[in-house]
Amino acid sequence: MTAAASYPLDGPHTPDTVVGAARGVDNLVRYLTHATRSRVLDDPADLHQVLGGLGGAVLNLPQLFDQLATQAGRYTTLPGLCDNHGGNPAATAQQLHNHLRDAWDRTLRLVDPIRAAHDTCARLGAQHRNGEPE
Repeated sequence: MTAAASYPLDGPHTPDTVVGAARGVDNLVRYLTHATRSRVLDDPADLHQVLGGLGGAVLNLPQLFDQLATQAGRYTTLPGLCDNHGGNPAATAQQLHNHLRDAWDRTLRLVDPIRAAHDTCARLGAQHRNGEPE
C-alpha cells in the first residue's frame, strides 16, 4: 500500500492520522538507511529515482516546519497550558516555536544540494555487459 492510499491528501486529518504519518516517515527513513548499507543501488538510474523521491520529501519539509511552528506559536496563548517541568508555559511554547523556525531554516538549506545531486546523478548511466548504455 502506498502512502497516498494510506494518507490521502484531502484527509481526513486527525491527530491520529498526523501522528501516524509522522511515524511512517520515520519508519521509511529507517528502512532506507538499512537498505542502502548494501550495494542495492548499483545502477545510477535507481539512485536517481531515490534522490528524486527524497528531494520531493525534502522540498515539502520547510512548509511542514513552518506550519508546525505556527501551531506552536498558538500555544503561547492556549488557556490551561502548563509546563510539565515547572517553567513558564508561554515561554516554553515560544521556545518550541523558535526551535521549529530553526528547523524550517535548516530544511530550506537542504533543498538545493539534494536537487544538485539529483541532477548530477541523471548524467550517469550504467552499461550492459555488451558495453551499450541502458
